[in-house]
Amino acid sequence: MISCRRSVQIGSLLLALAAASACVKPIQRATLTLEQHSLRMQLHVGKDGTIQLAEQPPLTGRVDISPILQAEGIPLAKRPATVQGMIHYGRLYLVADGFHAIWEITPRPGSTMAQYRAVPISKGQTRPALRNVRLSRYGSAGSSCLRIDRAEAEPVFLTARGTLAHDCP
Repeated sequence: MISCRRSVQIGSLLLALAAASACVKPIQRATLTLEQHSLRMQLHVGKDGTIQLAEQPPLTGRVDISPILQAEGIPLAKRPATVQGMIHYGRLYLVADGFHAIWEITPRPGSTMAQYRAVPISKGQTRPALRNVRLSRYGSAGSSCLRIDRAEAEPVFLTARGTLAHDCP
């Protein structure tokens, strides 16, 4: 008998809590405008195929780009002296003269690892090596792109989603 009353009391309490929670107005989180700007850097490539983002705070870090150099067909002994890097919408983009693609590096949150992928600039089987390549931010604050200029070719754009386009939306 006591356990039956206890069950009814607990059931009534749960129903009351459910009804009360339905009447509570949801809490809205505070928001603010955040415009993320791009940061372009010339980065020295070390003998071991790593680049230092910076050696002093507030920006410190190191990236091993030897798998990218290998994918580009560039042996460590003939690595470029520098690569151009640009942080854009939380991703690091790398390129150098002699590369055949722009490389997108996406950090894994809470980890020292990152995913990377090639973003081919030219179509077809034989993609020419990039020459006189330059990365810059392009577009309005609400819709900026990564602009890629190179010798003897029209500029192309990487959107905030990481897709290649012939204009910046």
